[in-house]
Amino acid sequence: MKTNKGILIGCIAFPLVLVLAFFIGFVTKIGSGGYGTKLVSDSWLLLDSRGMISDYNEITSTGFFGSGQASTEDVCRKIRSAATDKKIKGILIKPAFIQVSHANLGEIGEAIKVFKAGGKPVIAHGDMLLQKDYLLCAMADSIYMEASASAGLLLEGVSANILFYKEALDKLGIKMHVLQSGEYKGAGEPYSQTSLSPGTRDNIAKALKARYDLMISDISKLRSADSLSVKDIFENRRDFFISADTAKHAKLIDRVLSYDDLLREYDIRKKHSISIGSYSDKSSSAHQKDRIAVVNLSGTISPSMGYSSESVISADKVSDIIESISADKSIKAVVLRVNSPGGSALESELIYQKLNKLRQKMPVVVSMGGVAASGGYYISCASDYIFADPYAITGSIGVIMTLPETDVLGRKLGLRSQTIHYGKYAGAINLFEKYDPEIIASLKRNSESVYNEFKARVRISRNIPSEDMTAVAEGRIFSAADAKKLKLIDEIGGLQNAIGKAAALAKLDSYSTRQFPGKITIFDALRESNAFNLIQKMLNWDKQSPAQQLEAHLARAFSPNHWLYHCPYNLD
Repeated sequence: MKTNKGILIGCIAFPLVLVLAFFIGFVTKIGSGGYGTKLVSDSWLLLDSRGMISDYNEITSTGFFGSGQASTEDVCRKIRSAATDKKIKGILIKPAFIQVSHANLGEIGEAIKVFKAGGKPVIAHGDMLLQKDYLLCAMADSIYMEASASAGLLLEGVSANILFYKEALDKLGIKMHVLQSGEYKGAGEPYSQTSLSPGTRDNIAKALKARYDLMISDISKLRSADSLSVKDIFENRRDFFISADTAKHAKLIDRVLSYDDLLREYDIRKKHSISIGSYSDKSSSAHQKDRIAVVNLSGTISPSMGYSSESVISADKVSDIIESISADKSIKAVVLRVNSPGGSALESELIYQKLNKLRQKMPVVVSMGGVAASGGYYISCASDYIFADPYAITGSIGVIMTLPETDVLGRKLGLRSQTIHYGKYAGAINLFEKYDPEIIASLKRNSESVYNEFKARVRISRNIPSEDMTAVAEGRIFSAADAKKLKLIDEIGGLQNAIGKAAALAKLDSYSTRQFPGKITIFDALRESNAFNLIQKMLNWDKQSPAQQLEAHLARAFSPNHWLYHCPYNLD
């Protein structure tokens, strides 16, 4: 009876999820002016992005039922198209709490430069501007800001927060075995220490400082301001929020003006503005004979578990993309846009092998986004040339596995575990029993073997002498500038630079681009994601005892079956 009840609830819940998704998609479209919007002469393109701006959307809009959120690729493509669209007069930037990587902001900035080159104006307006909002607005010719005392500008700087679990785990009775190779890998330190080791801290601080200095330099250039004055605003201002008047005095904005007054001043009427989400770009490059594939690899590296959009890079996914590229005879070169902190060591190796075979057929160039570290760097090595965005974080050449031991917690819960086994390692990994020191020693040896394979891939692909590997490995992370000095990358630049290099290697004078993975509908995504099974698992979760739930969670979170090439720090 319980099983039938679970199936019944699942059958009811799944359609409700579909209806909710339909409603959200519909409201999002309506809210962005997606329906009944007609492009007329002297229109302004409204860059009104809000919330998350991803690298690339794999889910295509299907009428009312669309994703409702433009990606960086969408935004850049449309801005470049608008540059030659005679009906578009200018761009009005009005962001709201955007979440986007520095690298993707740079890509949008390059597209805006193309738009400006045609002599068209770009203006920006803000009321409550967070740091990323302001960095986007700074790309405009002029910035306007609301006068209200409740409006403001927040410039924070850069930071990285690491939460340490060791004392909490000790109180619970959980001992975490951290098996890693690479002195500065640091991924396991939150479980085994109460603060970062000095080497790990200094390494992270150096990468953060490089990003901080670069951001101050960029703001100074965009606003024609003295870098010391900009730095002083970040470090010595009195108030958390910067008022409009203070921002104007500091030359962060040009004028204090309400949004309605701005629209009147530039004669931007409702019928003369179109949201970038509603703007249909006109691509003329599709008629070119030769093409370059732009492959978007964004997310954690992990084995395929059904459809998971941008969040997972798997060997199966890469294999499908390569098959599609091979089937298109017009494709002469490939650009890999990598934005990944890494993940599974084995999956990284499998992807590396597939990309290396593709590289034997045509040029492969990498464009590193916000982060291409650990496994993200590993797969980047299967290329002929590597570009890194100025804000990119890369490196983290090392390996880790964390293995929980919960026998003390088991005793607190009144649990006892006893394993009867035949075979040296039968039942060796049991969360509620103490581990045999020999299994820990074995895993440490395995860690060194996996680490050596990583270093060998880097050494061969990047032509780095063995004696120089210590300086680039040991889990250290690097800014793009430092990575170039160490020969981990070839050049600092964005996606368009990488596409240009791929064209040069393939000896192409004229070409178009084709984006991968191919887009699918939301219905296909739901079908491939095995949603019914996920719902069933959620319904069955409360039937398990607390001990079973804990064991299942720890087994999923800290799998003893996977070594990780993973950079755990979010520095963006």
